[in-house]
Amino acid sequence: MAKVMIEAALVERIIEGYGFVASEGFKTQAGEAAKAYYTVWAKDKVTVGDTVSVEGDLTVKLSEYPNKVTGQLTNRAEANINNAKLMHSNDAPF
Repeated sequence: MAKVMIEAALVERIIEGYGFVASEGFKTQAGEAAKAYYTVWAKDKVTVGDTVSVEGDLTVKLSEYPNKVTGQLTNRAEANINNAKLMHSNDAPF
């Protein structure tokens, strides 16, 4: 199992009773801004717009779904963080 640590993840959406979806910004090789999304499985209370650091077990699964425009099957990788430990930006020790 791979361990992952994401600093300054933005809480995008709450999954009531289970966790939340967080995003992390990065630049592509072409220099364009992009976001990576993670589903974080944790009971900690967060609200949309919070910035948190997340540490946990990374799992990635490949899912297949029909494209709404073309109807063709499309693949995507879904990243999940299990057994997550959170630290809010206001929990910093300094």
